[in-house]
Amino acid sequence: MKTLAKQRKWLLLVLLTAMLVRLAIVGFQFESLTATDPDSYQKIAVHLVEDGTYSLEADPTAFRPPLYPLILSLGICLGIPHGIWVGGIHILFGILTVLLTYRVALTISREPVALLAAALVSIDPILLNQSILTMTETTATLLGILAIWLLVRMVNNTNKLNIVLTGVTLGAAGLCRPTFFVFAALALLVLMFSKTVPWKEQLRTNLLVGCCLLVTIAPWIIRNQISLGKPVLATTHGGYTLLLGNNPLYYKHLDQPLGTYQAQHFDRGVRHFNISENPDDDFWGPLAIGQPKVISRNEIERDQFAYEVAKYHIFQHPQLFARSIMRRIGKLWSPLPNAGSNNESTARFILRLAVGGWYLTLFAVVFWFSVRHSKKWLTAPMTLGLVMILAFSLVHAVYWSDMRMRAPLMPILYLAAALALIPTPTTKSPAIDRT
Repeated sequence: MKTLAKQRKWLLLVLLTAMLVRLAIVGFQFESLTATDPDSYQKIAVHLVEDGTYSLEADPTAFRPPLYPLILSLGICLGIPHGIWVGGIHILFGILTVLLTYRVALTISREPVALLAAALVSIDPILLNQSILTMTETTATLLGILAIWLLVRMVNNTNKLNIVLTGVTLGAAGLCRPTFFVFAALALLVLMFSKTVPWKEQLRTNLLVGCCLLVTIAPWIIRNQISLGKPVLATTHGGYTLLLGNNPLYYKHLDQPLGTYQAQHFDRGVRHFNISENPDDDFWGPLAIGQPKVISRNEIERDQFAYEVAKYHIFQHPQLFARSIMRRIGKLWSPLPNAGSNNESTARFILRLAVGGWYLTLFAVVFWFSVRHSKKWLTAPMTLGLVMILAFSLVHAVYWSDMRMRAPLMPILYLAAALALIPTPTTKSPAIDRT
C-alpha cells in the first residue's frame, strides 16, 4: 500500500512538472498564440463557426486536415478567447501525453523507467515550443502515443471496446496528421506477425479496426465529395508539400551550406501555375513574370498539377532527388533548430546549442539502447513505436520535412532512452516477431 502511494506521489510530481512548465511557457509566450496563425487553422475554425463552411476564403477547402480546426472551433463556440483556449488545450494535451507515456512504459517495464520516460517527455524542447503555436504537433503527439497504448491493449486483450477505440483513434490521428494513415497501415501489417495471436484471428481484428477507422474518417471523405467533387482521403495539401522539396529552387539549395530554405520565392512560382498547362514549364524563372493567365484551376486541380510538376522534376533529376531525400531526412532528425534569421541574438544562439546538445545526447542514448538492448525493440510498444518512426521517416523523406514534424515520435524515443538508462527486464507485453 505504501509502495502504491509512493508511486502515485512520484507520478503526480511528474504531471505537476509538465503542467507548471507548460503554464510558464504559455504565459511568457502568450503573444505567439494570439498573434500568429501560421497554417491558417484558426482562420478555418472562424469560418466554421461564422459561415458553417470549412473554408479559407469563400470556397470550401480540404487544404488542411479537419480535426484541429474542429477543436479550435469548439473554443469559439464556447466564447473562450483564442489564446486562452489554445494554451489551455495544449497544456492539457501535453499532460495527457506525459501520462500516456508513463502508461505505455508500464506495459513493458517497471515504475522507475516509466517515471523517467514521462519526465523526459514533460520537458522535451520540441513539444514545449509547439505548445505556444496554433499548430497540430501537440494534438498529433497525444494521438500518436494514445494509438500505441490502445494497440498494445488490443494485442493483450482483443475485445470489442479496444478494437473500436483503436480504430477511432487511428482515424482521428489521420485527420490531424495524414502521416498517421501510413502508420496505421504499417502497424496493422506488423501485428499480423504477433506471436500470441493466430494470423487468421489477427486478420479479423485488423479488418474490424480498419472498418472503425473508415467510419471515423467517412464524414470527411463524404464532405469532400460533396463540396469539392472528389472523395479526398487526407488533404489537398500533398501536392504542395511534395513540390516544396522537389523543385528547381530547392535542388539549387542543395549545393548551398545547410540553412533555412525560404519558401517565399517558391510560393511566387506556384502562383504562376495559371500561365501554362505543362508541368515542365519554368514557373520560377524570369520569363514567368507577367505572362498572361491561360488556365484556371480549382483546388483539386491545383493539387494534382503540383504533383505533376513535382514528379516532372523528380524524374528529370533523379540524382538531385536522391540528394534531397538525404537532406529531408537530415532536417527531420536534425538535433539543432533552425537559426530563424541572419540577425540571431546571442541568447537564441545559446538556446539553440543547448537544444542541439539535448538531442545529440538523446540520440546517443537511443543508439546505445538499440545496440545493447536490441531485443527490447521486439516488445509490442517498442515495435509499434519503431513502425511509427519508419512511417514518418518514409513520408518525410519524399514530402517536405522539418524538425518539428518528428514531435509525435518523441515519447517512444524517450521510452527507449529510459530503458537504456535504467536497465530492467522487460515484462508483460508480448513480442511481435514471427520471422
